[in-house]
Amino acid sequence: MGLFDALEKKLSGVTPDDIWNNISEPDHLTMILEESVGRPQLIYKHSHLCSVCFMSRGNLEKAAEDILNVADMHFLNVVRNRPASDHIEKELEVRHESPQVIIIDNKQVAWHASHGSIETDVILEELEGIA
Repeated sequence: MGLFDALEKKLSGVTPDDIWNNISEPDHLTMILEESVGRPQLIYKHSHLCSVCFMSRGNLEKAAEDILNVADMHFLNVVRNRPASDHIEKELEVRHESPQVIIIDNKQVAWHASHGSIETDVILEELEGIA
């Protein structure tokens, strides 16, 4: 995210805390799965050691208003919360990568992508197909 993007967010009053629900414990997945029955859930797996992750996160945050119209957004720092990341990988049967987006609908993985395949227009299309 560039300086002007950060300034725009500061001026608009929208912060990452307004966008993301943080995943810090393995049992948070249970809540996310339950919430997916009524509304799609997006999990974003991020590593603060990876520059690609910062680009993906910035793009998701730019599209957050549109995404939040149809889904809740959850953020997982995979370095700081490895047990939660491992639990998600095991329970959802989606091999861990970062950056990674997983969309859950009705307690099932509806779609996932990683690295360069994380494109906000594709994510929005997938979410609109679910809603």
